[in-house]
Amino acid sequence: MPAPGSPPAAGTHAAPRGSWFRIPSQRTVPSPGREASNSRPRLSRVGKIGYAVLAVQLIGFCAWSTLLYHRYALTWDFAVYHQPWYLIAHGHLNPSTSVESLPFWRNDAEFAIWPLAILYWLGPHSLTLLWLQDIGVVAAEAIAFGWMCNVAARCREDRTAGWLAATGLILFTVSPWLWWSISFDFHMESVAMPFAVLLARDLASGRRRLWWWVVPVLACGGPAAVYVLGIGAGGILAARRYWRRGAVLVAISIGYSAFIVTIGADHGAPLARHYGYLALGVSASYLHGRLATGANLTTGQMVRGIAKHPLRALEALWQKRDDVNAALLPGGVVGILFRPLLPLITVGLLSSVLSAGWRFAQPSFQLLPVYVAVPVGTVAALAWLSQRHTRIAGAFAILVVAQAVCWAVIWGPQLPRHWLRVSAPAAATLAEVRAQIPESDEVVASQGILGPFSGRVDVHAIASTWRTPVSGNDVWFVITPTAGTELQTTASSMAFIGQLAGPMHAQLVARANGVWAFRWHRPAAQHWVVIPDGTGGVPAWTAAGIGGRPAVTGAVGGWHAVSTGREGYISDGIEWLEPLGRYTAQVVLSATGPANVEVWDDNGKGVLLARRTIAAAAGRQALTLPVDVTTALRSGVYSGWGPFRAHFVPPVPGQRIEMRVWTDGSDSVKVYSARIQPVG
Repeated sequence: MPAPGSPPAAGTHAAPRGSWFRIPSQRTVPSPGREASNSRPRLSRVGKIGYAVLAVQLIGFCAWSTLLYHRYALTWDFAVYHQPWYLIAHGHLNPSTSVESLPFWRNDAEFAIWPLAILYWLGPHSLTLLWLQDIGVVAAEAIAFGWMCNVAARCREDRTAGWLAATGLILFTVSPWLWWSISFDFHMESVAMPFAVLLARDLASGRRRLWWWVVPVLACGGPAAVYVLGIGAGGILAARRYWRRGAVLVAISIGYSAFIVTIGADHGAPLARHYGYLALGVSASYLHGRLATGANLTTGQMVRGIAKHPLRALEALWQKRDDVNAALLPGGVVGILFRPLLPLITVGLLSSVLSAGWRFAQPSFQLLPVYVAVPVGTVAALAWLSQRHTRIAGAFAILVVAQAVCWAVIWGPQLPRHWLRVSAPAAATLAEVRAQIPESDEVVASQGILGPFSGRVDVHAIASTWRTPVSGNDVWFVITPTAGTELQTTASSMAFIGQLAGPMHAQLVARANGVWAFRWHRPAAQHWVVIPDGTGGVPAWTAAGIGGRPAVTGAVGGWHAVSTGREGYISDGIEWLEPLGRYTAQVVLSATGPANVEVWDDNGKGVLLARRTIAAAAGRQALTLPVDVTTALRSGVYSGWGPFRAHFVPPVPGQRIEMRVWTDGSDSVKVYSARIQPVG
């Protein structure tokens, strides 16, 4: 088989100069417009079916987004975009995002949110933003699919053109990562993608209207500006007659990116914070949770440091090889050989994978250019091969589709497990709480369920044990210690609930299904709330188990979890994240009969570390027991099977130490508080 770029074999038609794959010239077949479709019944039929399938996929995307929204499975990232979108729609033309504490335009210069705010009033408000994301992804697929059909139309045989287009359609519809991309809140990359595909297609086709798409892509922010760089480089690489336009696009991308940095609008993804480790020689895996390393470097210092040590980038790619494979293989990895899209795929892949840690390397929205562009390139590669060895091309297409289906089978079932982490009862309670909160009041909520609460002027996330700013007269605190994708430890959340009910004298508004809601009238002189870490003790009434219930009447100091006469844990789920060592666990309780006090290491499948049975405890008593946590247990994240693997953000280091109190239900047991302290 001749290599790409070699002279055409006798009897074949040469492709236009600069084409990567040897496929027949468009002059030897009907043009890929309406006439081509009518003269190719099989290809025309596949095209109609393809657009219908993509329409069904859009319906599925919108239904899934609706479920995520109503289940409150939207986090900090959704709030970052939803709050300014809401404020602009209500007349605040220079909105600040209180979640990030800065004007929104400084969040990667994503100016497209201003015209998008008009759409707030055309649908069900907050949910419309998610639907826009779904439409953006499917629109990019539809444009790319049309490009595939044009590539397939250049083949002489109608049957070959039909199965080529069908192959590309299957690669899109079975990709699990497109579903994962729309599941992670909302991001402007999805809005930029259809315009980026239009820009790449029109540049490769020599159409002058390509300049229409540059501004919409750039308006979606700094990360999207990198797409213009990749597309322009693809034009330079694809054909000599396109290099000038490609060079102009590269210059526009570099100039606009420099402009963003100059005006300080790169807060969302500052280069030094994400890639400074390559200049400092720090391992990418070491930087999990330490993305600020290298943040003090200037852009020039970072570039010079990376240039002096280029092997560090290769080392980082090797460490993240599972994620590189996961990004390329479902789309048919040979698509990277398609010259017009090779640079776009490269910059989309490297900008994400080389970022510090695994947050941007794992399958998600950052890699959308790869998920959309690689299947187009795969169809082009198969079209080139089919002109020389049709059977080999067909066999390779079957192999590509089969492995793509395997990715879908393995990762599709993980979608709800990974993203839908709020139960239906908890979501119902959250909806009731949200309906009670006036739009003028401030909300401070657990970051795992923050998103739907962000349609207001002031909203803040509980994501650490640091202090949280407060400014409203009435502040609502909505805390879900065990629901959602949380960054705060369970013990910290429960200790904060105790602080709100106790020293802060906040009004308890709701407590059900793991949701706690308080209303607090802020003292005029108080502008910060300090979030406790839970080491000072956790109130047991915040974690009543199946055999207990919270008793929260009377003075807060007497609140407790009390047995209900049912066998089971009176209190459980009180959990700390601690390093290896020896500890003393303490629980304050009273009991008229026997009860078990247990300490578990919840990493992995869970291991019982200590247990003590008491016959009875007259009055409140503090029971202590030693806990040996010197053997590390690993708490892993699902990473796939065999060659179908992906590496995700690893769990925060430490052992999840949980305390439980059990009763057989025959006697009255009251549990007041629990704590854990290191020995020595």
